[in-house]
Amino acid sequence: MDNRCTLSGDRRENSKKEKEGCLVVDMEAAGMMAVAQFRQVVYGQILYAGDDLSSVEWDNRGWQSRVDIRESLFWLCADACLSL
Repeated sequence: MDNRCTLSGDRRENSKKEKEGCLVVDMEAAGMMAVAQFRQVVYGQILYAGDDLSSVEWDNRGWQSRVDIRESLFWLCADACLSL
């Protein structure tokens, strides 16, 4: 398994997550989820990565031209969040 990590946040938290086996941590999403849990509200978040930076070479995966797929994904995710 690839052990590269793409993390945001402070180094202490990143080290903890790396030891837990996380390859990717989005600290902003984690913060919003923690607030929702504290406030006891239903919360849904969609993280969308159009390109891939996990290797030496950047892979844009053609995300700029995939408007129809992105729009379909958005509406599927919106329906899922509304059903929470």
